[in-house]
Amino acid sequence: WGSALAIILSDKFDEIFLIDRDKEIIKKLGKQHPVLSRPFTNNITLNHDISSVAKSEGILIATPSYAFSDILENIKPHLNGHHHIAWATKGFDPHNECFLHETFNKILPTYKACIISGPTFATEIVEKKPAAIVVASKDKKTRDFWASTIQTNTLRAYTNTDIIGVQVGGSVKNILAIAAGVASGLGFGANTQAALITRGLAEMTRLGVSLGAEKLTFQGLSGIGDLVLTCSDDLSRNRRFGKELANNNSTDKALSNIGATVEGFNVLRLVIEIAKKHQIEMPICEQVLAVV
Repeated sequence: WGSALAIILSDKFDEIFLIDRDKEIIKKLGKQHPVLSRPFTNNITLNHDISSVAKSEGILIATPSYAFSDILENIKPHLNGHHHIAWATKGFDPHNECFLHETFNKILPTYKACIISGPTFATEIVEKKPAAIVVASKDKKTRDFWASTIQTNTLRAYTNTDIIGVQVGGSVKNILAIAAGVASGLGFGANTQAALITRGLAEMTRLGVSLGAEKLTFQGLSGIGDLVLTCSDDLSRNRRFGKELANNNSTDKALSNIGATVEGFNVLRLVIEIAKKHQIEMPICEQVLAVV
C-alpha cells in the first residue's frame, strides 16, 4: 500500500522517499515492485535510512499495526515540529492494546493524528482505476493538508473528524473478511455473503458507537464501503486467509500461504477483548476467533 501511494503520487510531487528499515526489502523492490508490477519512477528514492523523513513535509506511515509504535519511536528523533504525519495502517495497536491514535498521541503528543482509510486495493490504485478514500483527523489543517496531498485525478479524498469510527471500521472489516473467506471456501453462496456483510456491519457499528464513534461513519467509505470491498474480492488477504482455513489448513499454514500481513488475524483477539469489556455482542467475530 505504501508503494502504491508512492507510485501514484510520483506524478504529482517532485521527490518522494519510500523507506523501509529492512535493507533486504529495499533490495527486493529494486526498480519495479514485484507484486504491483509497476516501475518506480526516478523521483522515487528507495532507501532504509529512517532519517530521510527529516527532508519531507509530509510523512505517511503504511506499516503493519504490530510495527506502528516502533516506527513512531524511530522517526521521532528526526522530526522538526513542522511535519504533517498520517498513517494508512489499520485500526488497533495489538502491542499496546489501544487505538493507533492513542499510541500516536503518547509518542508524538505535539503532532495531530490523521488516519487514511477506505475501500482501496493497492493494485487498482496503481492502475489508476477510480477510487475514493477517507482522511480523518480532528484538526482541520491536518485533514485539508492530507486530503489535498493524497487526492489525484483517479483517487478522491473525503474528510472526516471521526477518527475512532474510521479506525474501528478499518480494523473490524478485516476480521469479517476472514469470515467471508471461510464461507466462500466452504462453498456457501451469495446469500451467505450478503448476510455476513449485513450482520457484520451491525457488529462493527455496535462496537464503534460504544467506543465513542458516530453511527453515520459506518455508512460511509471507511465502514460499509471498505467492508464490502474486503469481503467480496480475493485481492483481500484477509478473505484469502479465510479461504485457506476453509481448506483445512492450520492457522500457521494459512498465514504462510498468504505470505503477507493479515491484519484481521493480528487484531482479532484484541477486538474481542474490547467488545467483551464493553459488553458488545460480536458473534461473527467470535466465531472467527474460534476457528483460528
